[in-house]
Amino acid sequence: MCPHFDKPRLWEERLFNPDLSIDCVDVWKVNLDEPLSSPPPLTILSSDELTRSSRFRFGEDRLHFVRCRSALRLLLGDYLRIPAAELRFEYQPGGKPEVADQQNPGQLQFNVSHSGSLALIAVSAGHRVGVDIERVRGDVDTMSLAEQFFSPRERDGLLSLPDDLRLAAFFSTWTRKESFLKAIGDGLSFPLADFSITTHPELDPVIEEVRGDTNVGKQWSLVTLGRIDGYCAAVAVEGMFSRLETYVMSDAGWYVHSR
Repeated sequence: MCPHFDKPRLWEERLFNPDLSIDCVDVWKVNLDEPLSSPPPLTILSSDELTRSSRFRFGEDRLHFVRCRSALRLLLGDYLRIPAAELRFEYQPGGKPEVADQQNPGQLQFNVSHSGSLALIAVSAGHRVGVDIERVRGDVDTMSLAEQFFSPRERDGLLSLPDDLRLAAFFSTWTRKESFLKAIGDGLSFPLADFSITTHPELDPVIEEVRGDTNVGKQWSLVTLGRIDGYCAAVAVEGMFSRLETYVMSDAGWYVHSR
């Protein structure tokens, strides 16, 4: 079953066991402003990834992409016991990447999100997973964006909250919705207003309905990821799971692990 979290998840540097069991989810936080130590990031990226990096107009965005993609390859390489540079990605019709079937007998699933200088990488065995992180900005017109992108049920939920909770509620709702869309991989073909998520930032999130169907949410687990100063984040996992671990990648080899 899905664990109940009474407190926000803590982010710690800890020993890492790459043998991920079927009922577990790992979420990694990556500081994209920290330099990679080794191997040099450009040596493990594929030619198409290097091409994508060259399209960024600003150097900081290019650097963040390279570090994020390199961190993803290093992590998945350890989970799958494959050299990071040898990983091959395939893409679903909606653009969601996945490891090529021949390299992924355990059906490892992953998803990546980044905002500002932080990235999150969620990894699961056999369950579709999506993650989203957003930098909280006080200059956002939350109700205007909610009117444009949220469902009527969610808009009513936001309006019912006191003013001091509305900003947190908006970003909590946004990240929860985005994590679900990224998990199913439909992207822009599934409008944000077509489903409703819990809007109160201090309540355990659930998918309340999808296009009028109240049973779809029972097939998914949502978790709000806390303790990230200045950011809001959430993860969506297909089905139920028993354990969610959060890790921080460090600049000394990126993370501490047990191998």
